[in-house]
Amino acid sequence: MVVLAATALLALSLSYLWLHLAVPFDGARLGPDEPFGETAWKSGGILATPLEDSADGLHQNDLIVAVDGTRIETWVEGLATPGFPRPQWKLDQIVPYTVIRNGSRLDVPIRLRPYPLGAILATTGTLPITLAIFLSIATYIFLRRPQEQATIPLLMCPYSMLPAATAILFGLQISDIVGGTGFWLFKLASFGATTSGVISLLNFALVFPQPHPLLSRHRALSLLMRILPIAACGTYLIIMRFQTASMFAWIGLLNATWPIPIMVYMGLSLITLVSGQLFGSHDAVTRQQGRLVVFSISVMSAVGIVFGLFPKIILGHVLIDRNILALFPLGFVGAVAVAVLRYHLFDIDIVINRALVYGAVTTIVVILYGLVVGSLSALFESSGNFLISLLATGLVAVIFQPLRERLQRGVNRLMYGERDDPYTMLALLGQRLKATLTPDMVLPTIVETVAQALKLPYVAIALKQGDSLVPAATFGLLKDKPLRLPLVYQAEPIGELILAPRGPGEVFSPADLRLLDGLAHQVGIAAHAVRLTADLQRSREQLVTAREEERRRLRRDLHDGLGQALAALTLQLDAVRNLLPHDPVAAVPLVSDLKAETQAAITDIRRLVYELRPPALDELGLVLALREHIEQYNHADGLSVRLEAPERLPPLPAAVEVAAYRIALEALTNVVCHANARSCMMRLTLMDGLCLEVIDDGCGLPVRRSRGVGLRAMCERAAELGGTCLIESPQTGGTRVLARLPLPKA
Repeated sequence: MVVLAATALLALSLSYLWLHLAVPFDGARLGPDEPFGETAWKSGGILATPLEDSADGLHQNDLIVAVDGTRIETWVEGLATPGFPRPQWKLDQIVPYTVIRNGSRLDVPIRLRPYPLGAILATTGTLPITLAIFLSIATYIFLRRPQEQATIPLLMCPYSMLPAATAILFGLQISDIVGGTGFWLFKLASFGATTSGVISLLNFALVFPQPHPLLSRHRALSLLMRILPIAACGTYLIIMRFQTASMFAWIGLLNATWPIPIMVYMGLSLITLVSGQLFGSHDAVTRQQGRLVVFSISVMSAVGIVFGLFPKIILGHVLIDRNILALFPLGFVGAVAVAVLRYHLFDIDIVINRALVYGAVTTIVVILYGLVVGSLSALFESSGNFLISLLATGLVAVIFQPLRERLQRGVNRLMYGERDDPYTMLALLGQRLKATLTPDMVLPTIVETVAQALKLPYVAIALKQGDSLVPAATFGLLKDKPLRLPLVYQAEPIGELILAPRGPGEVFSPADLRLLDGLAHQVGIAAHAVRLTADLQRSREQLVTAREEERRRLRRDLHDGLGQALAALTLQLDAVRNLLPHDPVAAVPLVSDLKAETQAAITDIRRLVYELRPPALDELGLVLALREHIEQYNHADGLSVRLEAPERLPPLPAAVEVAAYRIALEALTNVVCHANARSCMMRLTLMDGLCLEVIDDGCGLPVRRSRGVGLRAMCERAAELGGTCLIESPQTGGTRVLARLPLPKA
């Protein structure tokens, strides 16, 4: 199918060229520089453009009103009339042309001659070069990447341009209108082939670098985009054919109307390419491919506006030769070739950044120069004055560097956010945090601010809890492998700052990494403060919970245990009182039972008191209480336990005494039950707090172990007071427990 379409377009080009070579030439063409010859059709005649002025031929701006004695309108009407009589012109035949020249009506005899192919080719400029390069590159890409969907419509673009370029280069001749066949070949080659080319360009935009979402979600809409512009234009022209007074007027309407759908197709192609980049799901390769092509089209459009449209409006003429403008499509062709064949050639982001900056600078400079020159020329009623041009040039030179720097900052902010201004970034973060009212909103505010300021799709903070990381705040959606930066406070890892790059498959630049490293340090401080606040709140909740649980336990023990026992004693005392008057002997056993139950109640009371606080601490103090407890295990099963401690300790807070006592007893219990040790050393010292150290020479901790209730209880008791408890196996063997409990400062 592709081969047939390309062959048909090639045949159309050759047919139009062969027809011109076979038919005698009158020395003029109709608007060869216009794509569709629209400016040649004037009221009452056709404007001819001779290859060269001659005394006995047509002149520039001659309006041809009749040919061979027949009005030009009649020849045009015959284009739609089958069987209309047409002359058979021959070489060296003289044909009378009636023209309007300088307001006068003249009959000019025109001698027909062979078609000057060489002379016309010499005036074609760079368009054939552009077309040949485009055709070669598109064919090469199609042969190298036949599996790519975009290569087929890309191949059809230059093949469609071929007949259109042929029609533009050789133009429409009077002999084509008189003969009929050449006119319709010209319209088919110019209008038809150009329409085929822009539809192929739209098809290319719909599938490059990946199929557009329209193709999968709204297939009917994509089909409507291809058909509606040409269908609407064709329907309008068919209707107007029956409404216009003549064929001549209808052709004028055709020339003015048909370029509209062509421009619509080109606009739809650009919109489709850009929207596909914005809303399509692309990996790193396809995103780079699309950016490169969109960038090339944007540059072509910008150059055309800056050096073509603006100068035409301001100065009255373009600043770039037509032959240079004809080379512009090669930028698009080269971008497509690089995108398909060598998409890892360079970093397109840097190119886009610089192009935006210098493109904007150039545009502003051209506009400013034009405004200054035009304003001063109008003010002093002088044009072409060297002093005015010099003044405008000096003004442009003065503002160029500040303008470039400002635009560079603006473009960088547009593409990368506040990456180049760390102070602004930190100031913005500080303002957001200052407005944050609650501690639980600090981390969400940080991730949101970083994501918005640096234009990142995903930012998260994960805090360390135990051996795992738990997300504490997230913003956005993670679609690619993120960058993970450690959050550290005073050499202690507390979490990670997780950031996704701006696009899938992209990486952070060195400038990004420098800013993010500094930002991670500040975020680490804030995260540590948030974690401390959370730990404090959690500790408060645990204290309240522990207090209420202890109260519940005491209430249960007093009510269910001691309370019931005392109630039973009351009933038994009543029974004894009833027996004493008439049977004292029977009351004796009851009194004995009362004594035993009273002793049991006393034991329960002592147990409750001991659980609140070991009585030995109040009676003996911490050191003697530990010595008394150690004596129970010393020399049992060959175990020798020693205690090294000052003879007298200063008054200690009750919580510190209880914690040290409980930790020491738990550590000693583990030595006796699990260590298989021969000796154990318990040491109490005062050094920046109370230090308790228990060392044994047993088997040590197992390689794979999980903290049991006892080990966890020791660490929790120390942590509750703001201390630490280290449990390890030294290289010398055995187990070492080191608890540090802080003391209030005097």
